[in-house]
Amino acid sequence: MKNLYIALIGVLMTLSVSAQNEFDVLRYSTLDYYGGARFNAMGGSFGALGADMGGLSINPGGIGVYKSSDFSFTPGFHFSTTQSKTDSVKINDDQYDFNFSHVGFVGSFPSESGDWKFFNIGIGYNRTANYNSSSFIKSNTDSSYLNTYANDLNAGNGTLEEDIPYDYPFGANLAYQNYLVNPIFGDSTQYNQVFKDSKNITQITTYNTGGGSGEMYFSMGGNYNDKLYVGILLGIPSVRYDYERTYKETSALADTLTDFKSFTVRDNVNTSGSGVNFKLGFILKMLPWLRIGAAFHTPTKYFLTDTYETSITSERKDRTMWTETSPYGSFDYSVTTPYRVITSASLVFGKYGVINADYELVDYSTGGIQEDRNFESSGADFITENRNIKNNFVVAHNLRLGTEWRLDPFRIRGGIRHIGNSLSEEFKADNSAFIYSGGIGIKQEAYYIDLAYLVKDYQTEDIVIQEQQQFSTVNHLDHFVTFTVGFRF
Repeated sequence: MKNLYIALIGVLMTLSVSAQNEFDVLRYSTLDYYGGARFNAMGGSFGALGADMGGLSINPGGIGVYKSSDFSFTPGFHFSTTQSKTDSVKINDDQYDFNFSHVGFVGSFPSESGDWKFFNIGIGYNRTANYNSSSFIKSNTDSSYLNTYANDLNAGNGTLEEDIPYDYPFGANLAYQNYLVNPIFGDSTQYNQVFKDSKNITQITTYNTGGGSGEMYFSMGGNYNDKLYVGILLGIPSVRYDYERTYKETSALADTLTDFKSFTVRDNVNTSGSGVNFKLGFILKMLPWLRIGAAFHTPTKYFLTDTYETSITSERKDRTMWTETSPYGSFDYSVTTPYRVITSASLVFGKYGVINADYELVDYSTGGIQEDRNFESSGADFITENRNIKNNFVVAHNLRLGTEWRLDPFRIRGGIRHIGNSLSEEFKADNSAFIYSGGIGIKQEAYYIDLAYLVKDYQTEDIVIQEQQQFSTVNHLDHFVTFTVGFRF
């Protein structure tokens, strides 16, 4: 059961790079939510406060709280550090990237319709997840990954040499063309691999993932008698996920049982696409010091395309080298993420400060994946994957807590987020995470400037050789810094 858990939470695809599965649904359903620096510093907790464009992706009712027009933008910097541990060997790695956490505009218009005080519209973009990560794993083995290719070719009644390019274009054929797996003398359907007698083989595995998800939104709402704030939002989320895995084996210097020095396998997968969802919400001012809010998010329907290829390079000890690359593969499919229900409450301490808490329920078992039938069918029915989603994913409970205190013209902020466990108890594991944040700001009548820092600490188990149950524990520490400049008019 642990190994199933490992494969599930590792944001890594299995060694068949073209496979789409329930792990894709989990990846695109798990949202951290990012927006402006004020939103980020307060833990993304704005469900009962409103008047923040980052918060519109959580509770669109917040657009009704605006009483002036607003434009802001937020560049973000991400620094990721990892430490892998395999066979008591610890290796550190890091990665930097830049992105826009948020950009948006809200137009506020006084209303002459009785108790309706304002009618507001908004358009913008909020980043919702970050996939940038890099890890480096070093280990040793007495059983080469080449066994995977040899076992594939030897299965059943074996494989004729002329059938290998057609039956295994992304796997064993690449090893065969590099002379890493070869026919056994006297039997043209059975194969051996060149490291079959080798021991103490050095393994180096690197993983690099990139991209993220974000949401372009169009929102509108109103203010009823300064008591009730309502809003609706059309979301057009987009996804870009880049995956690169490099696996290298090198024979020991004293190894005289093979003529090969090393081989390297490179897997690349690029996923891109967009989707649509709807959100509606409200904020109710119960008392001058108490507000409550609620929102509902429909499932997001993503239409995605995977493009992928694999290459293998081999090197003999006499420095002779070969390289073979697979065909360029492409597959179109759709992913449906779960619905979300959010309730919120905030305490307002006059002009001194606020505290807000959000509770978010996400039923991951309602997600799904299917082939896009608008394109030529490959025969993928995803029955097994959808059954796994229903049986192995559960309702998760997400919590966000944030606060802001005013020392005019300065603001001091802090927050914490808990991303709930989405795995069934049968896994006896927990993939929840915490994000801690803080920040400062300056607010003037016509403009504001905010700065936020976030840190996310979590752990995964990354694949070295799945068939041989080789995995590496990887500790991740993600740092985010965002900076917002905004104007009110």
